[in-house]
Amino acid sequence: MTTRLFRNAIAKPLAALSNQTEQTILRTLNTPKVGLKHQFSIPIPKLGTTIEDPISYCQELANKFQPNAYIEKVTPVGKILQFDVRPEKYIQQTLDQVYSEQENYGKTQSKEGTVLIDYSSPNIAKPFHAGHLRSTILGNFLKNVHEACGYKTVGINYLGDWGKQYGLLAVGFELFGDQKALKNDPIHHLYQVYVKINALAKQDENVDQKANAYFQKMEQGDPVVLKQWKQFRDLSIESYKDIYKRLNIQFDFYSGESQTENYIPQVYDLLNKYGLIEKTEDGASVVNLEEYNLGKAVIQRADGTSLYMTRDLASLALRREKFGTVAKSIYVVGTEQENYLKQLFKISELIHEKDKTWPVHLDHANFGRVLGMSTRKGTVVFLEDILDTAKEVMLESIHNGNHIEIGQSLEEVADTLGCSSVIIQDMTAKRVKNYEFSWDRMTASKGYTGLYLQYTHARMNGIERRVNIDLTKEIDVSLLKEPQAFELALTISQFPDIVQTSCQAMDPSYLVQYMFKLAHATSQANNVLRVKGADPNIAQARLLLFWAAKTTLGNGLRLVGINPLSRM
Repeated sequence: MTTRLFRNAIAKPLAALSNQTEQTILRTLNTPKVGLKHQFSIPIPKLGTTIEDPISYCQELANKFQPNAYIEKVTPVGKILQFDVRPEKYIQQTLDQVYSEQENYGKTQSKEGTVLIDYSSPNIAKPFHAGHLRSTILGNFLKNVHEACGYKTVGINYLGDWGKQYGLLAVGFELFGDQKALKNDPIHHLYQVYVKINALAKQDENVDQKANAYFQKMEQGDPVVLKQWKQFRDLSIESYKDIYKRLNIQFDFYSGESQTENYIPQVYDLLNKYGLIEKTEDGASVVNLEEYNLGKAVIQRADGTSLYMTRDLASLALRREKFGTVAKSIYVVGTEQENYLKQLFKISELIHEKDKTWPVHLDHANFGRVLGMSTRKGTVVFLEDILDTAKEVMLESIHNGNHIEIGQSLEEVADTLGCSSVIIQDMTAKRVKNYEFSWDRMTASKGYTGLYLQYTHARMNGIERRVNIDLTKEIDVSLLKEPQAFELALTISQFPDIVQTSCQAMDPSYLVQYMFKLAHATSQANNVLRVKGADPNIAQARLLLFWAAKTTLGNGLRLVGINPLSRM
């Protein structure tokens, strides 16, 4: 890795000049800054608390540090030691690395263990609405970025396919359902049933009683009831897959609350065995978490039926059996579920104290709400409507002459651009923040949007197509002497660090903001560094630079779940 090579060129001699280890110095070195000077820096106070006069010590180290094959200059600036790299060497190393690794650039070869990622998780008894967007695309990013960082990942779609709410849907289907409509469009038809039965339940209290009775039959294994449940589940999953395909998402497992049934007795036994269960006055079973300021978590209703918490604990027992010990499990769920997941995680910790094989290392990748999400015609319910509307906007733009090259499927390009716009708008800000959904901002051809990133990628592909030059790493790097070339190479070199940061923070905004900077640096360089018509040796060097920028941008787009376009 380029940045590692240059960091080592600083850390090794600096360790010999100070009483610090190379590892300590490496930890303090920043991701290289994009600029003509001071690409790396070390704040002297971070080297240790025993340094009495950091300014003088900084000056002393600068005087002793000898430039080497990678570092050209050392400058003390107050308490900060600044390092300038040798530009030609840096550009050469960066381009060599990208050329060597290509689509693997940004990935690590280390083996870090297994990560289970629980995301999307629509509820079959409720609409697959646009609110699932964030969990779905954030979870997909987390799966991709953990794989890039050396983890084996398991993507799990833990469906809400059990419980009293499902009993309510089944009662509704008896009254309002239609088998033909169900097979033609299960998601929309079940939603129509859902709306009608909920309205009826507000007027007739018997509806709730029937729903409870139906769910009890499910838990007792009634074959007729379970046959209908399986039909609803299977048809819904097939419909979900069409939406997931548009977002480049594939799950390793479709799990669900229903699959936890056999493990629920095990959960009750463990909790009772370890003295964690208390009975309430009405006969319900709870785990008292008040000493942790988490209230009481209900584990079993007085009528003996299970709840979400019961089934989530049972799913941990199932996953322990299926996957063994894993590095971590990530729940991609909205911030509004924070307290619930704190209860789940705390109960798991309490079980783990008695049983060391019980899963811990549970993480909540929480996220804020999307505000004002609607189609251009009004309020939306389904995620599919958002994707369809984004596609329509892009088709209009294409027909208006804004983006098109011959030989492409307009529908496919429009859908890719629409999904790109939706994903990038969602991931631009920190995941924990709410954001205002805006069609105008999202689909603008100018500004920091998914369309801008796709355009930059396609433009770099266009340069390659329009010049009759073979791509090679055997270039004269001294011909890349313009400041824009050096700054673009520095930006490209940041990518592996950014991937690691995004993974550790479980936040795609770091990567998306980086891609905007990379696209901007690429455009700036393209304005100055002409390839077509330039001297052949210069053109060859510039072509490799722009190819490396395009490759890096494409790798970043794929990490966030976007197919990079080569033509627009």
